[in-house]
Amino acid sequence: MLLDPDTTLEAVASSLRDLPFPWRGDPVEIVGWGFSNVVLRVGADVLIRVPRTAEAKDRSKHTAEVLRRLPPLPLAVPEVLGMLPTGPLLPFGAVLLRRLPGAVVDDGVARADREAFTGDLAAFVSALHNCGDEPLLGILGADGAGRAMDALDAETAAATADRLAGRERQVFERWATAYRRWLADAEVVPIHGDVWPGNLLHTSGRLSGVLDWDEARVGPRAVDLCGVWYLGRDFAEEMMSAYAARNSCDYRVLHEETRLAGVRRELRGVTWSLRHDDPEELEESLDKVRRSLREFLLPPA
Repeated sequence: MLLDPDTTLEAVASSLRDLPFPWRGDPVEIVGWGFSNVVLRVGADVLIRVPRTAEAKDRSKHTAEVLRRLPPLPLAVPEVLGMLPTGPLLPFGAVLLRRLPGAVVDDGVARADREAFTGDLAAFVSALHNCGDEPLLGILGADGAGRAMDALDAETAAATADRLAGRERQVFERWATAYRRWLADAEVVPIHGDVWPGNLLHTSGRLSGVLDWDEARVGPRAVDLCGVWYLGRDFAEEMMSAYAARNSCDYRVLHEETRLAGVRRELRGVTWSLRHDDPEELEESLDKVRRSLREFLLPPA
């Protein structure tokens, strides 16, 4: 069952009236409509994430558990205020979150003070990766469940290879072989799982918060570094350099791992498109895979 906007607004407003929640009748409005979740705002301080599918419901529950267990980090994370129960018009429930102040990062903000941007982000990612809290590791899937998300499934690999030709297909097959070999032995740490500019907030030009913890898990550290490629190669390499210095990593090894993880990141769009039979999204995802394969071939600066 996929929710529609009018039904979602009606269901959330009704649920808020029935909860012991300090709702003063502030208007409820939709601020985001994604593949898996609808995001609504209540007043100035509360966001509500409404899952659109059963799978998204499970992820929302997981996300709430992660957020409640996270240790203090250099950047702010959303605070869980409560849950809305399931019902006829809200079949997958919802999560209430305290809205973080700030605006989403864009290229201009990142480039205004690149050194501060990469330093702040490297500090945040490093703190998360070095967290050894056992209960948190259990929630994140230290038993192998989290790591399984990073495996390359056969359907996605076959569908992608079938839609590439010539040199592109050869590069993809070379990448797939290298990726599987790397993932089998990669060190795993607590990761956010979707670090990219769209999930970063800034206040007065400095990074201030990190959104969307749905893909938090135990996985390779490079997963949290590859999203910076969206800001350009210079940003990605400066971020990797800052991270390597903080964590005594070999920069060249980290560079290779991040390019491997970058292709896998874009392949998630292929998986989603196949699962939901969306040809238009599939073509867009394949274009992103092609770009990431070109980056995979780039040597470190």
